[in-house]
Amino acid sequence: MTAASPDGAPVGGAAAPLGPSAQRTVLAGMVAYIALGAFESLAVATAMPTVAAELDGLRLYTLAFATGSAAGVVGMLVAGRWTDRRGPTPPLLAGISLFLVGLLVAGLAPSMPVLLAGRTVQGAGSGIEGVAIFVLVARVFPQERRARVFAWFAAAWVVPGVVGPLLAGAMTQYLGWRWVFLAVPVLAVPALLALRPALAAGRSAHPVGPVADDGRPSGDAPPAEWRGVVGQVLRGARGLGTVVLVRALVAAAFVGAQVLLPLALTRERGLAPAFAGAVLTLHVLGWSTGSWARGRGLGGLSHAGFLRVGGTSLALGTAGVALLVVPGVPLLAAAAPWVLGGLGMGLVFPTLNLLVLELAPPSAQGVSMSVLQVADAAASALALTGTGALLWALHDRVGAAAYAVCLGLAAALALTATALAGRTRRGTGPRAVTNPVDFPSGVRDAADEDALPARSS
Repeated sequence: MTAASPDGAPVGGAAAPLGPSAQRTVLAGMVAYIALGAFESLAVATAMPTVAAELDGLRLYTLAFATGSAAGVVGMLVAGRWTDRRGPTPPLLAGISLFLVGLLVAGLAPSMPVLLAGRTVQGAGSGIEGVAIFVLVARVFPQERRARVFAWFAAAWVVPGVVGPLLAGAMTQYLGWRWVFLAVPVLAVPALLALRPALAAGRSAHPVGPVADDGRPSGDAPPAEWRGVVGQVLRGARGLGTVVLVRALVAAAFVGAQVLLPLALTRERGLAPAFAGAVLTLHVLGWSTGSWARGRGLGGLSHAGFLRVGGTSLALGTAGVALLVVPGVPLLAAAAPWVLGGLGMGLVFPTLNLLVLELAPPSAQGVSMSVLQVADAAASALALTGTGALLWALHDRVGAAAYAVCLGLAAALALTATALAGRTRRGTGPRAVTNPVDFPSGVRDAADEDALPARSS
């Protein structure tokens, strides 16, 4: 096994787990698989009304989404400790298997309850693989390449985001809705074959980071390290705790705004659903652009700098689309700010992923990534519930202005995340000394990253 220095470089000039050529192959496989998952997510939402009608399950329509989401959260929680104990390969294989089996069950379902069972299995697998694949990145790619890897992950959503709903509609109409589920397992085979070098490396390689002083394998984290991670999050501590809090705030802001847009476009602007969906794809263009810029470290910004720029962009985007309910404002001018919303998310999300992998002890990266994703899911669920309740409570009194109030609150959440950006790093002063109970493996404090540009090759 290869040890590494605190800055992510292998100790003594030892080679990284995979060479550049193998890394490119693995990255292609990861991006292809994520693109398939993105297509499936968008396609199922398009096809589900037809599915529910044909299976006589319209009363269970919302459960087709809720069961998968709930199972996904459970999968995330399971994956965290599993990944830290056994490395990312076993949970990733299990998660992919559950995801594909769930798709097959759903695609062959003779009734709505069977389809719900398939969606549950699929959701659990998605939650497990979502955590494991990010930890696998830390095992396979050196620290200076991770920003570009995460940028490619975001780019994998671009084509599915633009053509996915249209293609899913055509498949549902001409081939039948079952192929929306069944096509993905077939197409996933080449992508999974490309992942084989990474899966082998994930079984044997240490993370590209510090190794415990007592020689304990980094994949065998003690409970104290897991408790330390969770404790930081619950306290909102500087560093990892604030990273998770910022993730929750930006997720709530984005989802709280995103859910309002199709409603405002159809109810207040009178657009057909297809045109409303086209407007929503604007954020995909911004998100991919932001991820591209983040992956190349444009501007030499620190991690905190990217979070400030991204949070401000998200706030401007969510506040700007409130113009949709202002009479006389052209549709294009009112919808254009949503590109800024996507741009902000493209800058913020990869940065938060990088921070988790850098701030968490290597033997607790799985738990840390799990907590990050659970916070995202929980905040999104709360935003969906709270936004709906507030909108309809205000709509009868103030009419379309209720949308502006809700979007303004979403912008306030994004600005709060921006204000917390500086706390996502651990300083080097006396107040920033890490409690040894939090990180018993002797993990170093991160440098004050406002003083350094974010590294990106």
